[in-house]
Amino acid sequence: MRACFVVHGAFWSGATRAFAEAASLLASRGYETCFVAPAGSEAERRLGAAGHDVIGMAERGGWLRAGWRLRGVVARRLSEVLFVHSDREHLTAAAAIRFAGRGAVVRRTSAGERLSLGRDGRLAMRLAGTGFVFTHADDMRGMTPPRGALAAHIAPPGVPVPVDLVTSVAGAVGTPRPPAHPTAVGAITSEGPRLVVCIGADRRREALVTLRALALLAPRIPALRATVVLPAADTDAMRLEAAALGVAERLDWRASAGPAGDTLDQAALAWVIANADDAAYAVLDALSHGVPVLGERTPLTARFVEDGVSGVLRHRGDEAEWASVVAALLAQPERAAAMRAAARGAAARFPLEAGADSWLQVTEAARDRTRWTA
Repeated sequence: MRACFVVHGAFWSGATRAFAEAASLLASRGYETCFVAPAGSEAERRLGAAGHDVIGMAERGGWLRAGWRLRGVVARRLSEVLFVHSDREHLTAAAAIRFAGRGAVVRRTSAGERLSLGRDGRLAMRLAGTGFVFTHADDMRGMTPPRGALAAHIAPPGVPVPVDLVTSVAGAVGTPRPPAHPTAVGAITSEGPRLVVCIGADRRREALVTLRALALLAPRIPALRATVVLPAADTDAMRLEAAALGVAERLDWRASAGPAGDTLDQAALAWVIANADDAAYAVLDALSHGVPVLGERTPLTARFVEDGVSGVLRHRGDEAEWASVVAALLAQPERAAAMRAAARGAAARFPLEAGADSWLQVTEAARDRTRWTA
């Protein structure tokens, strides 16, 4: 039982994290897993640091050349299933399978997105049998499976959740207990309130609105500080904008696709400005640490955050509106404490193991040799 996850993006992302967690789930059930990622990339380094078997591969050339290089991995590792996200990854994997004469593809659609098969994807469907994974029933609603498609399954994203909290939520017995140390769940510390701002890829305009909102908050809350978590490629540009607005000294920077646990431990609020998997994991990480979430109201964020209970969701506004919302939340400690407890309860509904069965089922379906010919 062998599965290979194909990653074309050089930077760490929510989509790559989803594959990393899926690989861990499959490995815990006896599968041999590996990754193919751009050689020398951040994605390759972080996957390797997490203990995954990673094969660095050059990105040069078109899909035929990339498919031929990937064929070598399929042949050496005897891979039976190749997991992909994008049209180009799909086509490269399908070409590798056709060259190797073995295997099938499983294509995952990121959280909150709909499957869109472009020209590359349609060609890939003709080259190799393909199964599909979605994160929510709404994402696959109205989808007509392409001709020759294997089964489609739903594997929601999740986060590690303490057993006692899962039991409490499952049994609906009272309110989940807060941790023993309240400062570890987003309490305002002696240093003053701290925000964690999670910015995803391609959200620069929204990020600038956030920096301007922080500039408006600065004279009203002198002790306010923020940790900004954003893709490494955007860090320098955002630092310059923060300096121009006069808030650079209030900000700490983390180049990543999601907040680390130590970043969230002292946060009063997590402001999430992201799409798709980046948004899903940023929200879930915050909730699991008992940090209320502030963000734009979308079908995706509404899956995880109950407005006014575990966070605050607003339709897109300007910097003055966002600053007003943040100031109001920080000025109401009792409401913030209730939100922290509710956030942990919300996270318990999305445990890491929730998608395990679906990953196993779609992998087993793709391993069916009678379906390997598209």
